Amino acid sequence: MNPAGAGDRHGPDPDPPRTGRPGEAGLASVTDDLRAFLAAATGRGELRHIPPGTALFGEAVGLDSLTGTLLLREIQRRFGVDVAGEDLNLDSLATLGTLAAFVAQRARPRGSS
Repeated sequence: MNPAGAGDRHGPDPDPPRTGRPGEAGLASVTDDLRAFLAAATGRGELRHIPPGTALFGEAVGLDSLTGTLLLREIQRRFGVDVAGEDLNLDSLATLGTLAAFVAQRARPRGSS
């Protein structure tokens, strides 16, 4: 199984082209992308519907260190955001909402370096 869920998804393109300048990634889009990744990486489809206030390392999602590392690598690949490098305390990993906001503010458009 591909941990990022590529090929496991149905519906619209999971990696739609992003336009605009850094910081212009839509919060709702980033949140949905993160939900989809979490569901695919854990094999738990119900994670596609968790609210933004859900703790990532709490009981509801239950990320472990391996899945957390995969999540950070996927964010780097998909959005060009190095969460661990930019948030040394990793406060952004508290909840789905804090992570999505952090990524949305820093995401670079597709195709930029």
